[in-house]
Amino acid sequence: MARWPVILAAVLLLAAAAARKSPSAPAPPPPRHEPRIEEVTAKQLDRVLAEKDFVAVYWYARSCVTCDKVLDELEKIDDDTDTFGVDFVKINDKRLAKQYGITKFPALTYFREKEPIIYEGDLMDEESVLDFLTSLEAMDLPDRIEEVNQKILSKIIEETDYVAVLFYKPECKKCAKALQELENIDDEADQLGIGFVKIHDEELAEEYSLGELPRLVYYRHQIPIIYEGELSKEEDVLEWLIANKSTGDEEDVIEDVTAKTLNTLIINVDHLVVLFYDHGDEESMTVLNELEKIDDDCDRHGIQFVKIDDQKAARAFGIDDLPSIVYFEKQIPNVYDGDLENEEEILEWLVDQLEKDEIEDVTDEMLDRLIKDGKTVAVLFYDNNDRRSQKVLNELENIDDECDQLGIAFVKIDNDEEAKEYGIEKIPTLLYFEKGIPTYYEGNLEEEEKVLEWLQHQAESDEIEDITDEMLDLIIEKMPYVAVLFYDKDQKKSQKVLVELENIDDECDQNDIAFVKIDDDKEAKEYGIETIPTMVFFEKGIPHIYEGDLMKEEELLGWLLHQKRHSEIPEVTDEMMDKLIETTPYLAVIFYDKDDKQDIRILNELENIDDELEKEGIVIVRMDNDAEAKEYGIDHLPTLVYFEEHIPAIYEGDLMNEDEVLEWLIEQKNSATIEEVTDEILVDLIEEHEYVVVYFSGNCEEGEECDNILDELENIDDELDETGIIFVTTEDTSLAKKYGIKTFPTLVFFRNKDPLVYKGDIEDEDEVLAWLTDENTLEIPGKIEEVNSKMLEKILEENDHVVVFFYKEGDKKSQKILSELENIDDECEEKDIDFVKTSDNGIDKEYDLPELPALAFYRHKFRTIYEGDLMHEEAILKWVLDLHDSQPDIIENVDRKTLKNLINDVEHLAVFFYSEDCDTCDDILVELETIDDDTDKHGIQFVKSKDSKLATDIGIFSFPALVYYETGVPIMYDGDLLDESEVLDWMVKQKEDESIEEIDRDELFKYIETKEFLAVIFYKEDDPESPRVLRHVELIDDEAAQYGIKIAKCSDKLMAKKYGFRNPPGITYFRKTKYINYDGDIDDEEEILDWLTNPENMELTDHIEKVNRKMFQKIRQTSDYVAVFFYSNDCKQCPRVLAEIEHIDDDADAAGINFVKIDDRQMAKEHGVFALPAVLFFKLGSKDPVIYAGDLYDEQQLLSWLLTQKNPAGDVIEALEGQELLDLIQESTSLAVYFWNKTMCEICNYRAMRKLKKKERELHEDEGLETEDGPDCEQCAGILEELENIDDDCDRHGIKFVKTQDYSIAESYGVTDFPVLVYFENNIPNVYEGSLTEEEEVLQWLITQKTEDRIELITRVMLEKMVEETQYLAVYFYKINCHICEHILEGLESIDDECDVYGIHMVKIQDPQLAKRYSIKTFPAMVYFRNGNPLLFEGDLQNEESILEWLIDDDNRELADEIESVNDRMLERLLYESHLLAVFFYDDEDCPECHEILEALEQIDGEVDQYGIDFVKIASPEAAAAHNIINIPSLVYFRKQVPMLYDGDLHQVDKVLQWLTSQDVFEIKNEIEEVNRKMLDKLLEENEFLAVYFYEKSTESRAVLDKLENIDSETDNLDITFVKMQDPRYARKWGVTKLPAIVYFRKRFPSIYRGDLMSEEEVLEWLRKNRFRQPELNIFMYALLALSVAFIMYTAFLLQCFKATPPAQTQHPKQA
Repeated sequence: MARWPVILAAVLLLAAAAARKSPSAPAPPPPRHEPRIEEVTAKQLDRVLAEKDFVAVYWYARSCVTCDKVLDELEKIDDDTDTFGVDFVKINDKRLAKQYGITKFPALTYFREKEPIIYEGDLMDEESVLDFLTSLEAMDLPDRIEEVNQKILSKIIEETDYVAVLFYKPECKKCAKALQELENIDDEADQLGIGFVKIHDEELAEEYSLGELPRLVYYRHQIPIIYEGELSKEEDVLEWLIANKSTGDEEDVIEDVTAKTLNTLIINVDHLVVLFYDHGDEESMTVLNELEKIDDDCDRHGIQFVKIDDQKAARAFGIDDLPSIVYFEKQIPNVYDGDLENEEEILEWLVDQLEKDEIEDVTDEMLDRLIKDGKTVAVLFYDNNDRRSQKVLNELENIDDECDQLGIAFVKIDNDEEAKEYGIEKIPTLLYFEKGIPTYYEGNLEEEEKVLEWLQHQAESDEIEDITDEMLDLIIEKMPYVAVLFYDKDQKKSQKVLVELENIDDECDQNDIAFVKIDDDKEAKEYGIETIPTMVFFEKGIPHIYEGDLMKEEELLGWLLHQKRHSEIPEVTDEMMDKLIETTPYLAVIFYDKDDKQDIRILNELENIDDELEKEGIVIVRMDNDAEAKEYGIDHLPTLVYFEEHIPAIYEGDLMNEDEVLEWLIEQKNSATIEEVTDEILVDLIEEHEYVVVYFSGNCEEGEECDNILDELENIDDELDETGIIFVTTEDTSLAKKYGIKTFPTLVFFRNKDPLVYKGDIEDEDEVLAWLTDENTLEIPGKIEEVNSKMLEKILEENDHVVVFFYKEGDKKSQKILSELENIDDECEEKDIDFVKTSDNGIDKEYDLPELPALAFYRHKFRTIYEGDLMHEEAILKWVLDLHDSQPDIIENVDRKTLKNLINDVEHLAVFFYSEDCDTCDDILVELETIDDDTDKHGIQFVKSKDSKLATDIGIFSFPALVYYETGVPIMYDGDLLDESEVLDWMVKQKEDESIEEIDRDELFKYIETKEFLAVIFYKEDDPESPRVLRHVELIDDEAAQYGIKIAKCSDKLMAKKYGFRNPPGITYFRKTKYINYDGDIDDEEEILDWLTNPENMELTDHIEKVNRKMFQKIRQTSDYVAVFFYSNDCKQCPRVLAEIEHIDDDADAAGINFVKIDDRQMAKEHGVFALPAVLFFKLGSKDPVIYAGDLYDEQQLLSWLLTQKNPAGDVIEALEGQELLDLIQESTSLAVYFWNKTMCEICNYRAMRKLKKKERELHEDEGLETEDGPDCEQCAGILEELENIDDDCDRHGIKFVKTQDYSIAESYGVTDFPVLVYFENNIPNVYEGSLTEEEEVLQWLITQKTEDRIELITRVMLEKMVEETQYLAVYFYKINCHICEHILEGLESIDDECDVYGIHMVKIQDPQLAKRYSIKTFPAMVYFRNGNPLLFEGDLQNEESILEWLIDDDNRELADEIESVNDRMLERLLYESHLLAVFFYDDEDCPECHEILEALEQIDGEVDQYGIDFVKIASPEAAAAHNIINIPSLVYFRKQVPMLYDGDLHQVDKVLQWLTSQDVFEIKNEIEEVNRKMLDKLLEENEFLAVYFYEKSTESRAVLDKLENIDSETDNLDITFVKMQDPRYARKWGVTKLPAIVYFRKRFPSIYRGDLMSEEEVLEWLRKNRFRQPELNIFMYALLALSVAFIMYTAFLLQCFKATPPAQTQHPKQA
């Protein structure tokens, strides 16, 4: 029953949220919508973030079409966010947005204690946004348990299924320790879907009787249980949270989990069974239905059961077939291989897993996870069909428990492939893994004792693990630091070294270095190791060979640690180098001679650049191996070779100059150059790559012609790289001679190893490039050419029709398809269709292909994928030829890859974004198809796309949408897409709009002198990026002109350099000849415009700035206070006045008043100024300005006026607070109260101010000081100024007008949204729903309220108060902007007076949320409250006469709390049906006091109902006589038809109620009453101490119940209500998993009895201890009981001893 306070809190919370929604006037809406979400500047946002804990920021952009639509939706939840203490603001500042990671608009960022989180959902769904802002997930801060208040806690409990709440005190050390420990499991709880919060509210803790803090309360579906364990043991807490998670569920279902949650459960739950299933699979659902039957049984055995519908997660555990069951015991998985539809067999198997010593079977993926997690694991690789494996397995099962005790997880796996990965050839084999390092067991597996002894030795000893070559490869791949000793176990030296090195094994472990040994000559040779033993240290896969003395273990340890902490160039062998070339993308190898001193000096120099190379991602190694150097054609040492993607390049500079070497290596990595290679390297390149161009230079010295030609060819290297052609050069001639090349230099092109010699002019690099990339050159007759991704892009770019076969290299199916496709290659060529194939890695993702292999036909870059059988080449040929000959769709559909290319490559592009579920898209497409040809004529390419992701990137959230790209810059169309002519005109206009003027040097100087505001874009004509930059600026040219800013472009390099741009583009802004340079994003036109129009950038001098209309609007948006001097050029006195006003400009600026001047007569007239000059004062939030009416030549008087306007002095409307205001409300017949707000910023937030004010009051009360008003809220103060104009008028009409900031009074009337005006007439409130800024409307409304009897508008709190206090109350629920609602309201006004005559008070309310409480789904509606009981009117609301008849009808006026009248037959039926029945027997005619008593009893009827007692009355002498009732009136209480007569005063209803609900009457002696869920909830709510016996139908439960009946009376004496309940499912809500059980509730918080239920004395003692927590109270109770018993015995003794002798009977005379 503790749920009721939670529900009540939630209801109040919703009430507050609804009450905040400001009602709007019934009149037509004003022409301009005033936004409720506050607009802020960057400075204001900083201030808000500094002062507020929770702030939602809506980022929008000027050119964003959807931003306004989103804002309209978000406006609907602004008040709701205020209710939860979340401040909502909006801002248009792209530069600031980028600082918070916002690049797409609109966007929403939520700041929680200054920590931002970006909303990723649909901004058009305001309810989802509200849930996000007020949800536990949004409050979640990393590694912290979030602090909440009582209101937010109530909401979280209501909305979140699972919440753990830590009640704590801030100054409590124990609390701090518990909190610190619980922070460690916050993330795990989150992953399990359990919210974790903390609250510092000692009053709430006391209300819940939590006792000493800290205490942890766990809410499951709003049902709480208290953690009884030690809070500092966080792992126990987490296990308890998990174990009790499902106990609060209403339905008995297996919990569905995500992959992340599953991983957390596996880690934290000792016994877990998981059903991997597929929701769309019939077999899975059948199995699931069967397994639901054993879920509770699993709970009873301590096994948690979950299910997961995630095939990817299943594959991660090696499960390919669904459904499947896996049992995890302490993270060790075991797969069930029986009948999944036999739930009894599954349950038996699961229970066996708990009890038996069985080695778990795992998949290869499960094993990998165990090893990766660093578990200590013993793995038996076996064959289930092998007899010896079975025999070994039976023996090893005997030591499974002992392994568990040693902390070793024992698993088995039947997987040959996995065994081979670890180099296992014989089955069975045992491997031991410790920290991922495997060790072989070499003994007899059938001797389990020796195996156990070996495992124990491995776990306890510090030996270096022995591994195989396959294990070594795995370890090097997975571990960052590995030390490997290559040794020979039969070699004496190796044995000695091993003994020494065992001493440093622990130190290596401590430094995270895996230390292993390997006895494998073959593996040693693979790494080029010839001498044994040898130590090799692998750092992130890079080997370092130790060259010191292995017998000196301390030196070796020092070397290992040095290698780990410092970067040095490692020595490698040729075999190691080969491996590195394969695995490392960027590798530099220095070939040297270690015996050459010069080589060593060079090495020392190169050590200086090792760290820089590591930062660049370049690995550098060294090699002392002449033979390997010669294999690469290197004749002299030292030589540096750079490898990138297996392609080597030889450095020919000075190796002693390390800076030059570093620069060369970085250049090789970051840019394309023609690499110098040897013949040996060249042979490998031709073998491995499709396209290789070789410049055979012959012997070529610097400065010779061959060298000059090479320099020219360098110019085309980048272009060739882009097309996937490798370009190298060589001076070696042996390979050239092999191909018949005798003259040098010569250029040879190898295409898939086939050479083609260039015959043209080798000195003309453009001709060479054209030849190399020519289709005829690339094509090899009779073959489908293999191309890489770069070459494919070029082919698609240059050819109209291309067929591409995408496949995976090495795929046999693809090879068969290729052999078939070769047959149609020639036919395609005849039709001028290029046919190519590609198998680059990741090609399917790059081209967005659903699967490989795939065949696609490209026409002008537009793709069609073949969906038929790829083995039928004839069908494919026909498909290709049909596509080639057919006419394409008018507007081409494009995929993502093609669309991105088009955006980058096509200068003028229109894209129509649409979706499949769009209703209007087809019709729009039909219309747009008609202008496709026209767009082509204008040079605009038109395509369509369904790529929603790309659309989202540019701010498109709804479809359809049309976007025009010019040089890649998007602009969205916001007109009617069905009007194709308008669409075409718009696109043509966008294309032809080149409004930026080109100026030369002379014009630039002229404009600088003559233009007040000039922005110049300096650019380079030959820069390909310039058109894009200019296009961005063109988009804002017109808008900038509205601000008076001239934008021009200039390509003069000297001018650009003069103004600070050595490498244009750049923007310089000239303001009255002085300039500043733009340093923001030059591709963001809105950011540029914001920068140009920023008042701080536009203002330069100490003079009053001249602005235009547009600029003034910008200043008004960003400035709190603005003074405007209106003047005209034809005004004679304007210059003199301006000269005077200039003297106060600085003073005005210092006071925060922005002073500007405007030459605009029309604008002056719009603000009520008809004579110039004039000064006007504008205040932020104020609708109209104030005109200065003083002497313009007196600047001091003007300054004083400006300062007064900024801070107006004098309160015309009287301010009242506290009891004085309450008394006035009680006494006044006509009173208007303006509730307004005061805060520290522009945004109203009364909660923060209330806390501040409370602290100030406490402080000043202590110091005896008076508080002073702080700065006023601009909105509230502005309205106050308007209302002060009507104060005198109110007085004349007899209406007293006061103002207050007393929040407690405001809240008592449900006022939570400030400012607000409430009119009180005879203490009845009415809320003004119009605009408070229109003071005349306010006055008219007040007069109407005074003179006419109107239906009052009330708030939720007011309604709740009226429902409670008013006997008859009619409430009209209606909505804002509802025409029928207003019409009906007018009709209701006509019956308001008649209702008053009948004592019915009629009010109106706008509260949709509250309406839902009374089942109101449509508006308007009428609800009739009779003593608080609601009755909904279901007739015609437009017929006010029928409403009046309904309201005054006796049947409807009858109050629900009246005691129901029954006849004789009804009484008999009730006695039979009702276990608890109170009957009032009375006389309806001749009993004056009966009516008085009846009226009194009516008062307790509702309370009696709460106890489940039916209360009726009957006026029947026959019925009274039938039940032996002699005196009328009488009250009889029937419990299970057994009557009990009340013998007290029936007028004293409190005593009657006390008697009906007392333990003596309610309970039947020596019988524990049965209750249902509803009854139990009521008992929990009403009783402080309650014991519940939860039981089930069983012999044990019956036996326990018989015992407990014996102590029922004793529990009554302890004031503990004892009831029983047969509901196992409901018992689980309170943490009861095993029945029978006893739960004791103290103020609803449960405690479970853990002792022997058959011992009723122990149960009674436990209840007594819980009832009286202090032991002295227990002693007192014993003493009290003893005294009571003694007193009773003594009284009985006295009565017996002094009993009077009865007098003798005298006989009747007749008898005598």
